[in-house]
Amino acid sequence: MKLSYLLLLVGLCSTSLVAQENQIRVSGKGAVAVKPDQLQFTVLLEEKGPVTSKLNENLEKNSQLIVNLLNKYHVDNNDIQSLRVQLNPWFERNDDGMKQSGFILSRQIRINLRQLEQYDKIIDGILKIGANRIEGFQYIASNQRDMYDRALALAVKDAKQRAQILSQSANVKLGGVISINENSGYSAPQPMFKMSAMAESSGYQPGQIEVNADVEVVFRIGSD
Repeated sequence: MKLSYLLLLVGLCSTSLVAQENQIRVSGKGAVAVKPDQLQFTVLLEEKGPVTSKLNENLEKNSQLIVNLLNKYHVDNNDIQSLRVQLNPWFERNDDGMKQSGFILSRQIRINLRQLEQYDKIIDGILKIGANRIEGFQYIASNQRDMYDRALALAVKDAKQRAQILSQSANVKLGGVISINENSGYSAPQPMFKMSAMAESSGYQPGQIEVNADVEVVFRIGSD
């Protein structure tokens, strides 16, 4: 009885080994270029002083001025996101070392600009209001998710072409698909430029962004 059980285990292991040897695993990549139609960026406002209530008053005033400016250029309130507000101690150096002079109250405002032709006027207006920093510039496309799906299909096609080349080179017959794994996952492309370059430009130049997908496909193979 024990001998039969041992032979069964050996048979199962041998079958698994053969099945794995009759496979080919390849990676496929796909990319789609798309013209962006939106620009996202973050505005940082800061106020320094000894009285927090005064700081908050000034911060609220400048925040509202920025919102009014954006509304003037037809930016919807849904595309204006007021992020976290932070209050930190403000230290200055004197002859006795570091001494607290008051507080720093800051706020981030995230903006999604759909009217790209208004970029210059909006940035100039925000800087005149008194924004301390503008950062996180990122072009995006409203149909970016659809473009990723296209890139994903191209990645699968690329994997099949690679598998065909390998199988032909190895004189084996390419069979059907055993499994497909999506390695990339959808995510918005990362910013491809620095704020300084954007601020110095005389006009918006969205160009193109590239949406990428990456898959791993396992095919069945057999001898010719």
